[in-house]
Amino acid sequence: MHTTISKNGITCEVHTSTYNYTNIFYYLFAKFSRKINKKFKITDNNIVMKTRFFKIVPILACIAILFVVIGATVFVSSVKNSSNYTNFDGNKLNQVYSNLVVLDDNGSTLNEVMYYKNIKQVPLSSLQYHTYMAFVAVEDKRFFIHNGIDAKRVAGALLKNVKSGSFKEGASTISQQLIKNTHLDNSKNIQRKVNEMLLAVELESKFSKEEILEMYLNTIYFGRNAYGIENAANGYFGKSASELDVSESAILAGMIKAPNIYAPDKNITKCKARRDLVLDLMLQQGVISAEQCNQAKTMEISYAPQKQVAEKTYMYYVLKEACQILNMTEGQLLNSNYTIETYCKQNIQQELCNIARQDKTIDRNGNLSSLACVLANNNGKVIACYMRGENADSKAQVGSTFKPIAVYAPALNEKIITQASPVLDEPTDFNGYTPQNANAYNGWVTIKHAVSKSLNVPAVKTLNCLTIPTAEKYLNKLGFDGKQNLSLALGNVQGGATPFELAKCYTALSNNGEASEAKFVKSITSNKGQVYHDNTKGRHVYAPTTTFLMTDMLVDVVNNGTATALKKNYQIAAKTGTVGNKQGNTDAIIAGYTSEHTFVIWHKGQFTNQTNGSNAPCLLASTLLDKLYATHKPDNFVSPKGVVKLTLDKKSLETHQQQKIAKTGVDFWFDQSNKPTEKLEEICYDYTIKCTQLHGGILLELKDVENGKWELLEETDGRWQTIPLVNNRYQCECMQNCTFFAKLYVDGQFVYQTPKVEIIANRPLDEQTPTQQEEEKHNKILDYWYIG
Repeated sequence: MHTTISKNGITCEVHTSTYNYTNIFYYLFAKFSRKINKKFKITDNNIVMKTRFFKIVPILACIAILFVVIGATVFVSSVKNSSNYTNFDGNKLNQVYSNLVVLDDNGSTLNEVMYYKNIKQVPLSSLQYHTYMAFVAVEDKRFFIHNGIDAKRVAGALLKNVKSGSFKEGASTISQQLIKNTHLDNSKNIQRKVNEMLLAVELESKFSKEEILEMYLNTIYFGRNAYGIENAANGYFGKSASELDVSESAILAGMIKAPNIYAPDKNITKCKARRDLVLDLMLQQGVISAEQCNQAKTMEISYAPQKQVAEKTYMYYVLKEACQILNMTEGQLLNSNYTIETYCKQNIQQELCNIARQDKTIDRNGNLSSLACVLANNNGKVIACYMRGENADSKAQVGSTFKPIAVYAPALNEKIITQASPVLDEPTDFNGYTPQNANAYNGWVTIKHAVSKSLNVPAVKTLNCLTIPTAEKYLNKLGFDGKQNLSLALGNVQGGATPFELAKCYTALSNNGEASEAKFVKSITSNKGQVYHDNTKGRHVYAPTTTFLMTDMLVDVVNNGTATALKKNYQIAAKTGTVGNKQGNTDAIIAGYTSEHTFVIWHKGQFTNQTNGSNAPCLLASTLLDKLYATHKPDNFVSPKGVVKLTLDKKSLETHQQQKIAKTGVDFWFDQSNKPTEKLEEICYDYTIKCTQLHGGILLELKDVENGKWELLEETDGRWQTIPLVNNRYQCECMQNCTFFAKLYVDGQFVYQTPKVEIIANRPLDEQTPTQQEEEKHNKILDYWYIG
């Protein structure tokens, strides 16, 4: 038979021998004969002995071989027919990259590791020659020339086992090790060994040497809970398997014999000795040069500290979703002929992984936090994804990121509140439930301010007005079932949520009220044509007017509230969330969106209170958005029909909790059907003139104003002077012409000035009413003066 071996980009054909079980016995016979010749010193000078042996030995050998072959055949047959015999099953193998094709959003091959049974997989073609040949050199140097069983090694092992009287030597080839790892248990007995050998031969008949070596490297155990060479390279050296140098390759190849003994973090001396042995074998077999061997031996052995950090990237979720769509197992999918087209933006995916891997957020014990990063289009199509830690993608409580989803957006949609609705932030007991703010209480605030500063009491009060059943109605549309309570206002949703579910919730805000599932797979095609195309549509949750009003408030969260670490020179809507108590936090989250993308960044761990939603996740999200919008800026959010911006009088709002429209004040957005209609009253305060019995005498009276104070001014000879008032009254004899006007102050703030009005001296009382000419001159004096 022939096999193909690739080295340094050069492919060559190698003629190989076909072994069977009798080869083992021929080898044993030859070795036995040589020992007999040596024992009896058979030479050309001892012709009689030589002739006798040459007549007897072949006969005895033939009889022995016949009996051995018959016995072996019977034994093998009995093993194969045994109920304990394990049959070959291709689905149990890691047939990675053999047939399945995965493409990114542009139709290019997705260059990410695949996953089998949640373990990272890499193609042999991605590894350097010295890396995979290090394993061949130490584990199975005749790998490319046997058919699954190395007869010479088996014979040698049998002799050693006979001498020792035990079953110590297995002489397993790489093919046999792959079979053992995927099909059999670790028991040591002749039946299991025969089962292993038979399956190894069957394996070799179905797969090429390269495929077998690839599957082997992706299944072997390296310690540290690392299965497969990619996981081992990540765990021990903090790099991809494709980046391993000669020394690192030899370390990994040497340690699989016994990871607890030869791993660099277990015994550095034994690890170095084992590495150097592997390097010598690589040199002897022509894998590396003497220069490479010597250079590798001089390298210090350094390794990353052990971290129980499992990574899942885009490909993991592609395979998971595709298996659900096609109703297949991972093994079946990986061995299929399907082509999967995804929504992955490969350059952004690489950037996200680089950014996330540089994140050093640690818990109170110094352990690296779990981390979830999801970046999607606003219609839910995931373009990049990264998970660090076993529980990164599991359900958990989402903290204040759920306030917009479960409380404020529903209340806006039901027209229970507006952005400017006043709510009293104070300690409140809701039938035994007493939520507290993270910091101080703020008294009367608007809903917009409560959202911006993530105040807890106003959120619970709003939910209480909305009612739990109404909130549950909205949550059901988003895929959340179960009975809720008032703690929902603080993000305590029944059952928790995954990062993908939280991203789905925020697409309801970023996509005009349509919530969309997080999707990875765009289409699946077989050689017979397309078998799947993603045409999923979002579900209506909120009105577009509601989502814009909520978005405007979340933009304020970034500009002035708890997410200022995310502030840019373009609009971002986001909400922070922190789960924990005074003893520490467990979750720190930022969920948000621009006019183009929706994102979720979520840290999990046993943190101190210093790690919260306002810092760690915001900083990571900020770096991601800088990369995402390096060459352009997303557009600002556009107001839909049905909303209007109004200016409210600030003093009325803050002092009297009244939403009154004014020319100057504070701007808010409103739903057209749920806006304040009362304008602030035009201030038109009156003078009242009453004449005394004295001719020409006058009495000026100014109307009382709540919280108001008048200041009366008189002009005499071109000069203005303040006239003292007693109970808003001024009485005097009018001996000469004079002009008056008054200023009004409310709560110390100037709010109004009357027109100037002239009083004419010595005019009869009945003539004090101004003429038309005087009226025009004095700004319609009758609007302000009344004759007593």
